[in-house]
Amino acid sequence: MIAEIWANDLYRKLILSALVFILQFLVRRGIDQYILKRSETYSTSTFAVRKVVRYVITILTIVVLYIVWVDQMGDISIALGIFGAGLAFALQEVIGSFAGWLTIISGKPFSIGDRIETGGIQGDVIDIGILRTTIMEIGNWLVGDHNTGRIVTLSNAFIFKEPLFSYDVHLHYIWDEIRIPLPYGSDWKKAIEILLNTVKAHPEYQKLLPKARQQREELRKQFAVKVTPLEPRVFVNLTDNWIALGLVYPVDTEMRRLFRSEISQQLLETFDTAGIEIASETISIVDFPGK
Repeated sequence: MIAEIWANDLYRKLILSALVFILQFLVRRGIDQYILKRSETYSTSTFAVRKVVRYVITILTIVVLYIVWVDQMGDISIALGIFGAGLAFALQEVIGSFAGWLTIISGKPFSIGDRIETGGIQGDVIDIGILRTTIMEIGNWLVGDHNTGRIVTLSNAFIFKEPLFSYDVHLHYIWDEIRIPLPYGSDWKKAIEILLNTVKAHPEYQKLLPKARQQREELRKQFAVKVTPLEPRVFVNLTDNWIALGLVYPVDTEMRRLFRSEISQQLLETFDTAGIEIASETISIVDFPGK
C-alpha cells in the first residue's frame, strides 16, 4: 500500500511537500529559541535577526519545493516564475514599502519638513527612507499642534492603504476657529468688531496675508478650488444658553497654537476693558418653600 502511494508521482510530491513544511516549521522554531536564549535582552537587533532568518528559511523552502515539483531543471521560465512568486509572497511588505517610496519620490504627495496626518497619526516628516517614513509626532495627548517628542516610523506602504492629509504641500496655511459664548443682553456687535480687529492687527496675520494670496492663486492653476476670503470672519449662532460667536481666520501651519494663545489673551484684555462678559454654563438651584 505504502509502496503504491509512493510510486504515484502526485502523492509522492504532496508527501514531500508536507515534510518540507514541517521541517521548515521545526527549523525556524529551533533557531528562534536559540536566538532568544543567546540574547540577554530583546532588542531591535534581535528582532531584525529573527526577521532575516525567517526570510532566508522561506526562500530556501521555496527552492526545495521547486526541486520537488519541477522535474525539468532546465525549464528556466518555470523556475523563475515559482521563485518570483514565492519571493514576492515572502517579501510582500518590503515590496509594498519600496513601491510606496517610489510613489512618494515621483508623485511628491509630501516632502521632508511637511506636516501630514495619516492613519490617525499627525506629525512633521523628518526622513523618507526606501522602506519607511519617519515622523515627529504632534498632538496626541497634547492640546494643539505641539510635538510630543515621540518619533513615529511608518511603512511606506501606508500611501496605498491610508488617506493622507497634507497641511502644507500646496498651501502653507490652515483655518482655525475660536468660539466665544456671550450672555444674552451683551453688546455682541461690539464683540464682533473686537474679534475682527484683534486678528487683523496681529503682525503674524499681516505677514501671512500676502503669502496666502499668492499660494491660493498658484493652487487654482492646478485644482478647481473655490475662492475663500482670507479676511477673518465671525459667525453668529443662537443657542438656548448664550450667543455663540465663531471667529474663523487663516494661520500659518506651524503657528496655530501660538497664534490662538496670543489672540485669546488679547481678547480677554479687550473684553475686560469694554465690559463684555464671557458666558459660562451655570446651574441655578431653586429652594422650594415648605408645605
